[in-house]
Amino acid sequence: MSSFSSDIARYRAKGHGGMALWLNPAGWAIGCYRLSNWVYVGRPAWPIRIPLKLVSFLANKFCEVFMEMDLDPQASIGDGLYIGHIGGIHINFQAVIGRNCDIAHRVTIGASAMGRQGAPIIGDDVYIGTGATLVGKIKIGNGAKIAANTLVIANVPDGATVMGVPGRIIMRAPKAVQSQAATVAEEAGAK
Repeated sequence: MSSFSSDIARYRAKGHGGMALWLNPAGWAIGCYRLSNWVYVGRPAWPIRIPLKLVSFLANKFCEVFMEMDLDPQASIGDGLYIGHIGGIHINFQAVIGRNCDIAHRVTIGASAMGRQGAPIIGDDVYIGTGATLVGKIKIGNGAKIAANTLVIANVPDGATVMGVPGRIIMRAPKAVQSQAATVAEEAGAK
């Protein structure tokens, strides 16, 4: 549940607090995802797993039907997720989302219908704008920005900004940021 604490901390850092934080439906949807993910992936002891599966199933169906948010419990979502508005969000069960990502409404992160298997792998600190669609086995680099209504079907490098249908890189990160990201990636790979 430390992941949910990180999610709430992100909301507070963005100015949500007090009663408004606890009445925010996106926060509740993330809480339902975190509970369901813990039940399905963490596999608690069987005496509590069975009633929690029922509770998490009903909570997920509530989020799916009334809030139009399908955050699959098997998806891997890092700490500090921020969803600005509810509605129309679908995250595939194979998707991997890094830490401190911002997702707007009407976003689809899913598998491709064009015969390519797999779902997107999204790095840390990524912003995904309203109506964006990310499909197929692609990698979105750390710090990337996906503009509103963009269709992403190809890899996106670290720090790049992508816009259009299909998505095209309109801005790249400065060379210093790219070399720093490559160094961090090499160190992580060495561990």
